[in-house]
Amino acid sequence: MTNELIEILKKVREKFVDNSDMIWTSYETAKEIRDELDSFIEQIKFGDNTCLENINMHFLPTSTFQEHSLQNGWTKEYLKLSEKFDRIYERMKNHS
Repeated sequence: MTNELIEILKKVREKFVDNSDMIWTSYETAKEIRDELDSFIEQIKFGDNTCLENINMHFLPTSTFQEHSLQNGWTKEYLKLSEKFDRIYERMKNHS
């Protein structure tokens, strides 16, 4: 599960390029969210799932990832990644 989650986060991270439109997110720059995603990935690699709720917040409708996907043309991919994340999130929540 953790490897799947890390792969999802890496794919999302790739979408936040320096010239991304960040207007509907709470971030000033794409680097800010990339740094946060890097932090989440490191935590998960070391077995620290305390960031799971924060990641979930980013995947919620009208939150960071969906808004960014709408503004930057990756909505279909976001929906697929979000569905995968939701399944993993539920499994991980139930195992903690």
